Amino acid sequence: MSVRRVQELVKSGMLDAEKVSGVWLVEEEAVERRARTVNKAGGRPPRGMGAYEEAFMLMNRGHEIVEVIYDTRRREFTSMGELFDELRVPVGIAPFGMPVTIADFNRWWRGRGIPGMRNGIDLLLREAGVEVPEELLRRNLGLSLSDQYWIRPDKSGLEWAEVNFFNNDFDDIDARTAPYALDPNVHARPENTSDGNLEKIWVVRDGVRMLRKGGLHNNQEPYNEVVATALHRRILPQGDYVEYGLEETGLSAYSLCANFLSDEEEYVPALYVERVLGASGGGGAYDHYLECCDMLGAQGVAESLNRMIVCDDILANSDRHFRNFGLVRNVETLEWRPAPIFDSGSCLWCDTDQAVLERGERSFVSKQFDANPGRQLLLVNDFSWLRPSDFRGFVDEAIEILSRNGALDRRLPFVRSALEWRIRRVLDIAEWS
Repeated sequence: MSVRRVQELVKSGMLDAEKVSGVWLVEEEAVERRARTVNKAGGRPPRGMGAYEEAFMLMNRGHEIVEVIYDTRRREFTSMGELFDELRVPVGIAPFGMPVTIADFNRWWRGRGIPGMRNGIDLLLREAGVEVPEELLRRNLGLSLSDQYWIRPDKSGLEWAEVNFFNNDFDDIDARTAPYALDPNVHARPENTSDGNLEKIWVVRDGVRMLRKGGLHNNQEPYNEVVATALHRRILPQGDYVEYGLEETGLSAYSLCANFLSDEEEYVPALYVERVLGASGGGGAYDHYLECCDMLGAQGVAESLNRMIVCDDILANSDRHFRNFGLVRNVETLEWRPAPIFDSGSCLWCDTDQAVLERGERSFVSKQFDANPGRQLLLVNDFSWLRPSDFRGFVDEAIEILSRNGALDRRLPFVRSALEWRIRRVLDIAEWS
C-alpha cells in the first residue's frame, strides 16, 4: 500500500495504530487482523433461478474484486459476494468505510453505459438488437478506454491482457468476447462505454487510441474543441489539457483527441470523487470536493481547478458537469493526479439562439460548483499564472478556426465581441486580486 492509503485506514479507524513522538506505529497483529478482514474469499453470492442468471467476477485490470450475479430477465445485477480486494473497489461507489450494496453496484454500473440522451442512441440500440444501454454494456463486458474495470464471465478463462482495449485490436477483442454475449453479432466497442451525448467513436491511428466526436448545434462543437486547445496551449502547462484536432470529411467535421490514460490508469469523474466522504457539509461543493481529493491523497487539485475554472469562464463552457472533470488513478500503484482538461466543446454559445446572441449575450450558466460564473470565479485564489500577453492574437485565431464552418458565419461577429469581453473581464479580476 501507499503511505497515503495506510494513513486513510488509520484515520478512518479501519487499521489500529498509535502515534508516538510524531510517528504512527502499527503493530504487526493489527496488520494481520486487517488482512483477515479484507481477504474474505468464503461464499459465493446468493443465486435464484439459475437458468436466467449469469455469474461474473468484477475485475480491475487483473485484480479480482467481487463476484456478482446478473439476471438476464431483469437486466440487472441481483446479488454480490464478499470483497476480495477492498482497495480497488470502484471509487465513490459508496462513501468510504461503508459497505457496498447491490444497489450501489447497479447505480455505478449503469453510469458506465451510454447515456439515454446520446445522439443516435435509438439507431445504435436497434442495430445491436438490444432495448436498453445497460444490456449493450453487459455484452461489452464493461470494457472501456476510460478505466480498467470489466466483468469476467464465470469459467471463461479470459485475461485482461487479451481483452483490454488499450493494447489489443478492437476486432480481436470482439472475437474473444462474442461467445459470452447473447447475440454474437453485437460487437464489443469502446464507444459502448463512453459517456456524453454527442456521437462518438474510437479509432486507432498509428497505434494511438483516439476519440472522434461530432457535434449538434450547426456542428460547432468540434471547432470549439480546437479553439479550446488554442487557448489551453497559450496559458497552461503541457499535460494539463487534452489536445484536439479537426478531421473534416466531406460536408462534416469531427474533433479528434488521443486517450489521456496509460494502460495502467483510470479516469475517476468528480461525480464519484465527491461521494468518497458522503454528503457535503456546510462548506459548499468546492470545499467538499477538495476534502475528498485530500482523503484520496491527490496532490495539486486546487491549482488544477483554478486553471479549469478560468479557462471555462473565458470560453463560456456551459457543460463542465461532474463527469467532465476529475482525477486519474494508477491502478497498480494507487497514486492519484488531477485529470487534464478535456471535453470543452459545449462553449462559445453554441447552443444559444442567434437572436439572443445578437442582443449581446455574453454570460452563460456554469455547471461545476456554482451556476453563476461570477461566483464560481471567486473560488479561484491564484491568478499569478495568467499573463495578459498570452492572449495576444487569440481571438483572431479562434474566429479563424470557427470560420472553417460556413454555418457559423452570421454568428462570428457576436462571438468575437462576447469572447473579447470575457477575456477583459478575467484579466481585470486577475489584476484586482
